[in-house]
Amino acid sequence: MPIETPLLYESKGSPNARRVRVFVAEKGIEIAQRAIDLGSREQFSDAFQAVNPRMQVPALQLADGTVITEVLAIWRYLEETYPHKPLLGSTAKGKALVTMWERRAELDGFAAVMEAARNALPGLKGRALSGPHDRTDSCIGRA
Repeated sequence: MPIETPLLYESKGSPNARRVRVFVAEKGIEIAQRAIDLGSREQFSDAFQAVNPRMQVPALQLADGTVITEVLAIWRYLEETYPHKPLLGSTAKGKALVTMWERRAELDGFAAVMEAARNALPGLKGRALSGPHDRTDSCIGRA
């Protein structure tokens, strides 16, 4: 039984946060969650930046204050902490195959969808990268 009670910072509008929420549900574990309102740009607030300087969700904060970001890192932590229902494979071969297929889905599916969204949604204009990097001041498109 884990001694920590993690807190998942997430947003219903974030595909990556959804991936973690689905993983948590499939594992059958309960994790405290705190919604970050991306629409109101809460991810750029000083309070959230203190949690995750990259200003992205999901972020998993552990009881000792450690913050884990990135879907695969959060999955790995949860898999190791709550091993009763392995979702990332239980053998070396199984683990490698799960990692391979997750990476393919991310690169060949998810990344393409996010590029389309970043180029189509007004709220993401100038946001070539998520997080603190605003690209509206770049030299792209200047004469």
